[in-house]
Amino acid sequence: MKNMNRVLAVLLCVLLTALPLGAMAGSRAADISSVMSSFTLNNYSCNSAPQQQVNGAYRTVELLEIWAHEVGASGSDISSVMSSFTLNNYSCNSAPQQLVNGTYRTVEMLELIALKVGCSSSEVSSVMSSFTLNNYSCESAPQQAVNGSYRTVELLKLIALQLGCSSSEVSSVMSSFTLNNYSCNSAPQQLVNGTYRTVEMLELIARQVGCSASDVSGVMSSFTLNNYSCESAPQQAVNGTYRTVEMLELIVRQLDR
Repeated sequence: MKNMNRVLAVLLCVLLTALPLGAMAGSRAADISSVMSSFTLNNYSCNSAPQQQVNGAYRTVELLEIWAHEVGASGSDISSVMSSFTLNNYSCNSAPQQLVNGTYRTVEMLELIALKVGCSSSEVSSVMSSFTLNNYSCESAPQQAVNGSYRTVELLKLIALQLGCSSSEVSSVMSSFTLNNYSCNSAPQQLVNGTYRTVEMLELIARQVGCSASDVSGVMSSFTLNNYSCESAPQQAVNGTYRTVEMLELIVRQLDR
């Protein structure tokens, strides 16, 4: 009987080794759908733009968690970010503080993704150093949210270039990022700049990884149309964070195929 058990154990090991990694990990389609369901349900319960911004920021973190798993980032590193995400949410007592939690965890998750896809460790470290230094100089939650949003754009730039996105298109987004920052005269306006450039950078990445052109165009059309109907910076920030979620959904579904 013992010999039979040993034989079965060996056979099981051989079978598991022969399975492709995707088969062992399984599809994350259910996880993606769960995030998007939360996105829709939470939007119905939001009664202000700041609450909608939090909804977008929180779903962004959850979709980035899936992306990080898809590219093979360390499970313990991912869990560490998500633990911070949960713990910080418990200590938040306002939407602005929750937004900081969302944007800061976004940066930390993108750091894991950037390193895993092969971005220069020195360039990633430079962004993370700016992230830390700017946090020290922030005097309010809105300024911290801008810090998170701006570092998000910078990390996405590294990821986009590493994935082979057109350098001229990436440079165009970054030029808009810089120029719009000069014309911003408040943290809410800077947050719009950060969220809008995030959407544009994710558009480049989505096309590069093979997402449906019509799906990507659909998100970008909503982005443009909703911008026309926005009457304030907070509403524009919602437009940016919501389109970020939609673009990330396309990306992670494509990576999950």
